[in-house]
Amino acid sequence: MRKPFAVAVSFFSFAMLACGASPAPEQQTPAPTQQEQGLNAVGQGCFADTQCSSGLCWTEADSYPLYNPQWIRADQCTEECGGPTDHAYCQQLAADYNAPYPNQARCIPARGVYDNYPYDDIFYVCDLIPAGLGKVHWAN
Repeated sequence: MRKPFAVAVSFFSFAMLACGASPAPEQQTPAPTQQEQGLNAVGQGCFADTQCSSGLCWTEADSYPLYNPQWIRADQCTEECGGPTDHAYCQQLAADYNAPYPNQARCIPARGVYDNYPYDDIFYVCDLIPAGLGKVHWAN
């Protein structure tokens, strides 16, 4: 008695597949929270660290005199790098984010770039502006 039932179930399953019946839908991953959706990726403009998915917002004032805030206003979400000769890391980062000129990215010294770091200290960050990422606003 079991064989005819097994044959009938197998035949029914095969018929459903042949007729184009779709399998049960897979469970979808939940949508990102509103905060995750609002964070800027590396290379996008920013005003504060809290706006960046990397947690680090760089502005030209953080790196004077490399950038003179009297003639340029620049901002970007970025990442730390190893030091003044660690350009390869920044260039790879720029390439990962599809910068138009990734080989122009550089590792530069920046002063107190973290919003929650109250001390005057030197950090090294990837300057992605020359690579074509971030935002540049010319001062009047």
